[in-house]
Amino acid sequence: MIPFALEYLCDPVDKSSLELADAIYNDEGIIQSGILTSKNGSHYPIINGIPRFSDRKSDLVNSVQSFGDEWNHFNFIDFKKHWLNHTVTNTFGDISVLRDKIIVDAGGGSGSQTLWMLESGAKHVFMLELSHSVDDVVKRNLEPSGFRNYDVIQCSIDSPPLRTQSIPGIVICHNVIQHTPSVEKTAEALYEIVSEGGEFVFNCYPKNDQGFFRWVRFYLVYTPLREFLSRMPFFVILSYAHLMGILRLLPGFGFLLEKMNFCVQGDVPDTTSMLDRIRRRYHATVLNTYDCYGSHAYQHCKTDAEIYTLIERLQPNGSKILNSEKYFQRPPPVGCALRIFR
Repeated sequence: MIPFALEYLCDPVDKSSLELADAIYNDEGIIQSGILTSKNGSHYPIINGIPRFSDRKSDLVNSVQSFGDEWNHFNFIDFKKHWLNHTVTNTFGDISVLRDKIIVDAGGGSGSQTLWMLESGAKHVFMLELSHSVDDVVKRNLEPSGFRNYDVIQCSIDSPPLRTQSIPGIVICHNVIQHTPSVEKTAEALYEIVSEGGEFVFNCYPKNDQGFFRWVRFYLVYTPLREFLSRMPFFVILSYAHLMGILRLLPGFGFLLEKMNFCVQGDVPDTTSMLDRIRRRYHATVLNTYDCYGSHAYQHCKTDAEIYTLIERLQPNGSKILNSEKYFQRPPPVGCALRIFR
């Protein structure tokens, strides 16, 4: 943790300020260990350079065990082109929006998006992640990068340990908020840390059950399949995802499997090599299928009406909400997220 972060950190429960004690720094001035103490008497350790705002044995941490296993096993570091073409282009327009901004990557997973933001010129990135990936793949991705203008914080994103209205840049929660106990509570907590002129960016899995075919897919395929697979051990879900990765490559049959919600490939950027595209399609299907049917505890799907109600509660001024027309079209542009300005 770099000392810069102390200006922004606070107690996640009551937002009181924190005092640093027993700090040990490395040769670069980065805080490797210490204790953060709040005015209410709570103590939060800094271990291996990461402030820890959650008991690593708590039920909430256990609820994201599957994600930690996923990030550590797969890693998403070679999907930057997909991120640029879809998440960045369809949400922000271009990469320049990220430059010189203080960014909160809420639910940073493997750290790959944090790395890409740093490579895109972000001023500083706070990566918030609850799972044990912070001690494995995140370090593998970020420490060799040479960047030092970031902080990894282990915490729940529905109680971010950042000061109220302290982030003038971007708080982004992409493809994550549906995996928290309450989409509404998490959105409110993350929007609370956005300051004047800043923005909260998020998307959520849609509840796509309108019409007979969609109803069948959602209630007779997706729901029971997730109920069954999510209870299985890691290797069983992983084996299913690899099987779907192979079957998705079969012409016609693979397309039908995805349409029926047995697997998820998603959009794959074009490449100059057919073999490279096949490889990317296979890996995308394995990753996205595991992500969809993994054993994480929470996976909410929200109707358009529920998301409309949420964003209007966060920001009643419709002129400060961007991308709503794109976001609510079906299907929406891949990677499109809502932008809500303070």
